[in-house]
Amino acid sequence: MGEEPFRIVVAEPFSKDALARLEEVGQVEVLTDSSPDALIAALENAHALLVRAKAHVTARVINAAPHLKVIGRASPTVDHIDLRAAGRRDIRVVYSPTAAVNSCAEFALAMLLALRRRLAFYDQQMRQGKFDALRSPTEYSIGASCIGILGIDAVAEQFGRALQIAFGCRIIVHDPWQTPPSLFEAEAVDLDTLLRTSDALCVFLKPQRETRGFLDAERIGLMRPTSLLVNLSRGVVDTTALAAALSERRIAGAALDAYESDPLATDHPIRRAPNCILTPHIAGMTIDAIEGRYGVAEDVIRVLKGAAPHHEFTPTSMR
Repeated sequence: MGEEPFRIVVAEPFSKDALARLEEVGQVEVLTDSSPDALIAALENAHALLVRAKAHVTARVINAAPHLKVIGRASPTVDHIDLRAAGRRDIRVVYSPTAAVNSCAEFALAMLLALRRRLAFYDQQMRQGKFDALRSPTEYSIGASCIGILGIDAVAEQFGRALQIAFGCRIIVHDPWQTPPSLFEAEAVDLDTLLRTSDALCVFLKPQRETRGFLDAERIGLMRPTSLLVNLSRGVVDTTALAAALSERRIAGAALDAYESDPLATDHPIRRAPNCILTPHIAGMTIDAIEGRYGVAEDVIRVLKGAAPHHEFTPTSMR
């Protein structure tokens, strides 16, 4: 008799092509409920678990899955997975770090340009009937600005490269793990210099315990009243402190696509802050990027078959 097929649990919606590929190597169960209790109930005999954005793979979930070999997340991050618990069980964690890089970089650039050139303000004023009174120089161009980048990852690399090629920007960077950029030229500075010097601060720190609340009230307070903030990193910016800084005109503007938690609370003060662009964590959600994330299924299959995955999350991935 042949070996029993792999049992694979897919906890959230996946593409049809990815599901069909998984079904070639095992029995696939697609859940309609990704709560911890539902995961625990489904994982008793499972060899693989695939998640996307909402499922939280906690230590309790992992410890309830005695046969689990691999966890795959269709996302550039793995912040909903207890990596220590997975490591203690020698469970491999694979993910999709490159799928949404271009989408996120172009979104960050769009946010920066919209803030710097005050597009939302001019649109609003035009709709109120104004025209000639608006036509006076009020901002420096992006090319004449000092752009600060906090955190160097693949998205930051593409963002910085685009800025430098298109506009010739002066760029300064600070990375807590001293990762240098490779696709653009920049001056590495300490954190205080980054905050005090940047005309626009663009945040790309990876979400993890060490970076949660990294830009708190004290650090935001080091920024200049003319400075802008663009953030694509979940949990890195204290959005309550940022709302206060914007309301008190201690910084000039902000654009956020990620927050401490999703969805953003309806009564959160950042919703009422002036000159603030808010988007619903959508930077990486282009059709091509979403389809690319489901390539994680191939890495799950590689692990199940004893091969090395292409994109495994390890401690060095955090740097």
